[in-house]
Amino acid sequence: MKEFLQKNIRALFFPILFVFMELSFHIYYYGRVDEYLLFSTYFALSFGFLVSTLTGFFSRIANIIIAWIATIGTCIFFGLQMVYGHIFTKFISLSSVLENAGDATEFWKQALHGIIECIPGLLLVLVIPIVLVAISIKKRFICNSDEKKHSFIYQGVCFGLGMVFYVIAVLILPIDGTENFTPYDLYHKDFMLDMGIERLGVITGTRKDIHAFFFGDTEEINIEETQGMSSLVIDDPLKESTPIPTATPIPTPEPTRMPDATPTPSPTPLPTPTPIDTSPNVLDIDFAALAESESNSEIRAIHKYMSEQEPTKKNEYTGMFKGYNFIYLVCEGFSPWAVDENVTPTLYKLTHEGIVLENFYTPIWYTSTSDGEYVALQGLIPYSSNSFKRSKKNSLPMCFGWQFLKLGYTSRAYHAHTATYYGRNETHPNLGYEFKAKNAGLQITDQWPESDLEMIQNSLPDYINDEHFHVYYMTVSGHMEYSFGGNTQAAHNKEAVEGLPYSSSAKAYIACNKELDKALEYLISELEKAGIADKTVIAFSADHYPYGLEKQYIDELAGHEVEKNFELYKNYGVIWSASIKEPIVVTKPCSSLDLVPTLSNLFGLEYDSRLLMGSDILSDSPALVIFCDKSFITDYCMYNANNGKTYMLKDVELPDKYISNVMAVVKNKFNISKSILVNNYYKYIMDYIPDVVTERPHYD
Repeated sequence: MKEFLQKNIRALFFPILFVFMELSFHIYYYGRVDEYLLFSTYFALSFGFLVSTLTGFFSRIANIIIAWIATIGTCIFFGLQMVYGHIFTKFISLSSVLENAGDATEFWKQALHGIIECIPGLLLVLVIPIVLVAISIKKRFICNSDEKKHSFIYQGVCFGLGMVFYVIAVLILPIDGTENFTPYDLYHKDFMLDMGIERLGVITGTRKDIHAFFFGDTEEINIEETQGMSSLVIDDPLKESTPIPTATPIPTPEPTRMPDATPTPSPTPLPTPTPIDTSPNVLDIDFAALAESESNSEIRAIHKYMSEQEPTKKNEYTGMFKGYNFIYLVCEGFSPWAVDENVTPTLYKLTHEGIVLENFYTPIWYTSTSDGEYVALQGLIPYSSNSFKRSKKNSLPMCFGWQFLKLGYTSRAYHAHTATYYGRNETHPNLGYEFKAKNAGLQITDQWPESDLEMIQNSLPDYINDEHFHVYYMTVSGHMEYSFGGNTQAAHNKEAVEGLPYSSSAKAYIACNKELDKALEYLISELEKAGIADKTVIAFSADHYPYGLEKQYIDELAGHEVEKNFELYKNYGVIWSASIKEPIVVTKPCSSLDLVPTLSNLFGLEYDSRLLMGSDILSDSPALVIFCDKSFITDYCMYNANNGKTYMLKDVELPDKYISNVMAVVKNKFNISKSILVNNYYKYIMDYIPDVVTERPHYD
């Protein structure tokens, strides 16, 4: 009996083991059995027979070593993805593991908490497989060595079966279709890690991710044929000609009149309306000519794409903040659920005054916080993980640091946590900022998370007396975990939330954001004391929604079950100045990707709207909100790429191919953003950007 088991189990052990792990992961993590298990099963069988081949070909000791490497390596990736996905709602790529491993050690408490919550799943994909391998090796069911003649035949059969199952897996991919986001599309054309793991399995998703890490993406950029942004416009009889503002921005005061000595009645002339410049927001760059003369195929493809884009137009808000100071923030874990009229009154004020963006979204990307900064500061869609780090030596002339430097502003950036986290000590100076962080030019108390109030108190003296200044802050007080024992700022502000009718975790979330509220209250107060509040703009968005707050507590704060594909990412985008006396309400769907072009237009900066992936929210350009999984929102509908369903926002009939056309526009924006990053594209057009500043600032 033992001999029979040895001969048969060693061939089937690893195929069955890896199928078990794929099924366990998918059912535990997604909570369902679906057609995607078919593809992951065949790929797992293929991988399993390959491991069976390698663990029976050499000496027993060598076979055992190979078995343990294959098992432990695979189990670690399964377990890592399960825990990371549970905490961040995203899967982690190999490049992020290697590049951010040191940073991640600072958050070992959150990691430990995630591991504890995933114990049942980890037993299935980590503990049980390792125990089974240990028992099978001890019982000599696997890893035995045969005579060479028998070994070649036996292992050849295993290898052949592995190839057969691989071919079957690839051949059956089209049974779910070949459209966007199907297993076929993900495998052959447009791989995305999150969807890849869901629809192809952890093993295949990891294999493709490893291949991309070591060999890169050698395919040329794929620009799909579309009508560009005009694909988003349909004949809507209900669409207003100017659908954006619903209130006048800054009221023009009546001029003071000196009384006449001898008043005589005279007709009052009607004021001559000032014509509004609606010319395109572009620079003098002939992309078509550049494409014709470019030998690099990747750069030529980007030039061609840019030449075919429809720029956004200038409008009545162009230059509205010309000459104003500018304070820009990306707020850690900020969301509508942090805003309470009584507990966080300054956040309430900023989100309900100024330019009010009623349908603003902050999608979560691959490297959560760092990608949130990347989108808000560069106006591009992140590519895979660590896009910000990858850009640290790129030319970035459209970023606010460089733009305001050439206008004679001082340009500074601050962060209350360590300077090296996510490589900000390299990325932020490359944006045109003098950068300070904790223990790197900025005195901050050592606690977790650090205080946003302390950050602004200790940095404001640097610039408050400058004639013109631009400042960027990355906040930290709103960082998870959301408990009074694990978040110093929540503990500091516990008294402020004690009367709220929420659970401890929900109150802790509001309490740590109370620190951000106090920081902004202090900032505005100091601007008022300096007499410049009405000549300063404060703008901010979140880096991502508070994924560290469990969904049940988000639902509790919202007062209803929050829809997880779109509503979960709905947020506040703030553009505020004391000079705006009546709110300017914007109902158009928009996102953090739109902030760079919108603010560039408001400040009257010289920029080319074709070079950015978002658009000016206040222009007449069509709405397009893009999510990491390539779902989208337009003026008319929401499209969920995960289930292929369209949800209408207006009672209109969508034209044929509307969804597929918009999907193509979205894909192109992903591909172009990626190519701009990896090819340092802006370097190729620096000669066409006026008054470029390249010397990084340093102030005493």
